[in-house]
Amino acid sequence: MALDFKNLPFWGQVALVAALCLGLICVAYWAYPNFSQMKQQNMADAKRLEDLQSEIRRGAAIEAKLPEFEKEIANLQRKLDDLLQILPTEPETGELLKWVKNLTDQSNLDLQRFDPGALKPVEFYREFPINMEVTGDYHDLGVFFDRISKYSRIINVDNVQIGTNSGGKGTIHSTFTATTFVYDDNSAKSQGGQQ
Repeated sequence: MALDFKNLPFWGQVALVAALCLGLICVAYWAYPNFSQMKQQNMADAKRLEDLQSEIRRGAAIEAKLPEFEKEIANLQRKLDDLLQILPTEPETGELLKWVKNLTDQSNLDLQRFDPGALKPVEFYREFPINMEVTGDYHDLGVFFDRISKYSRIINVDNVQIGTNSGGKGTIHSTFTATTFVYDDNSAKSQGGQQ
């Protein structure tokens, strides 16, 4: 005997539909027992996808600015090169001696002594004092100091003592300390790390 759905009374039809729905829900829970966990996983995956898309957009914005950053790096590198001319990382004693000897010759002075001292640490740089002694004329000494002031490196001249020259070339004898400066990369890095 086969049941015909149309021949069932109304409450029977409703009961049969409700039983079928309940059966489908039971089958769904049996087939997919962790349905709520899957929903939570889907929500977590959707959030992760949104975060990744946001990160991609930020990366694309940064990539669009890459040429600007590269240009800025090139400008900063040129500035660093200029600053290293003024404040080198090494004392360059030999180069300084050649330059000073050439400068004294151009200024009609005789270089009697060129005595480099020890490097003295000061914050992010080191002082490099050089005790010097020259003989010549007073005006030529002034020309020499003027030329030192125009050198690309910073050179301070102090402890200038001028006396009469008893023998040799020129009328005066002068001793002084020429102090130049050397960038101390290690000290600058340690100070940068402490801030």
